[in-house]
Amino acid sequence: MVVYGRGGDLGSFRAFADDLASTELSAIDPKRISLHSAERRDAFFALLFGSRLGYKLKALHIYSHAFGSGLALGYSDPALYQDRLRVAMRGRSSYLTTLQTEAGMIFTDDLIRSPYTHYRERIRSLFAPGAIVKIWGCNAAVPNWIYSDTDRNGVRITDLRSTADAPYYWRALHESNPVKPSIAQAFADYFQLDTYGATSGSSTQVRLGGKWVTATPKGLINIRGKLRYVQERDVMRLNPGKGGAYAVHHPR
Repeated sequence: MVVYGRGGDLGSFRAFADDLASTELSAIDPKRISLHSAERRDAFFALLFGSRLGYKLKALHIYSHAFGSGLALGYSDPALYQDRLRVAMRGRSSYLTTLQTEAGMIFTDDLIRSPYTHYRERIRSLFAPGAIVKIWGCNAAVPNWIYSDTDRNGVRITDLRSTADAPYYWRALHESNPVKPSIAQAFADYFQLDTYGATSGSSTQVRLGGKWVTATPKGLINIRGKLRYVQERDVMRLNPGKGGAYAVHHPR
């Protein structure tokens, strides 16, 4: 199963998901590879909880932006931004208010709260022994993420007790479970499956002549001395900048 969120500045994650069938999943019958869009937390869990498959899953691949302890399925969604802005402008937020407002996120905190804890056993039953989860995207394996707000001068505020003239929104996530695991580790614990995630940002690579070529930050690739933009017709993947590999996290 392949699930993809919003790609934002990386383009359509659907295009990356499509290419898995001819790259990492080339040994699997294409009829057993299902692609699904999920840009909201509840849509992601509804997809898994409501699945009625005639076979066990060997892998769950997720294409999503991430930052340490959160999976940003709804990355750069204008509607989600407006929801966030409305809450932040009302005044001091709270732990639960921020969690609930960020409907396009899956936080590590979500995986240990209701109703998502009630879905675990049903979701775990979907997978075959030895199955894996792989999060394609940036920073999904970075632990101890610290959320912050920004004051009028662009200074990051992390202290929950600060009296600086800044919104109190993201910091509220540290009111409970202040030390956050990476979302890759939290998924490993939730699914009870080995989970792969990047320990850094990731870049787009294109397969050309049997080799993977890394695009520039602006999305350009060099073909016989000429630059052109990466296109959806290209065979693409996301590759971590640090170490060039995805780190595995084992369930605890």
